[in-house]
Amino acid sequence: MAKIIGNLFSNWGTVMLFVIGLALIALAAFTFNIVIGYLVAGIETCLAAYILDKERG
Repeated sequence: MAKIIGNLFSNWGTVMLFVIGLALIALAAFTFNIVIGYLVAGIETCLAAYILDKERG
């Protein structure tokens, strides 16, 4: 079981940290102002789509 969890974090650890970081940035922006929150969330979605497109080739 520990080996499975270790493999999961070694393969998907950076992706999980990236997604959690984007969520926290969007949450902070929504806390500041709702319009800025939507703007930041949209920019983060575009950024994530661009990065995923580049990774897939």
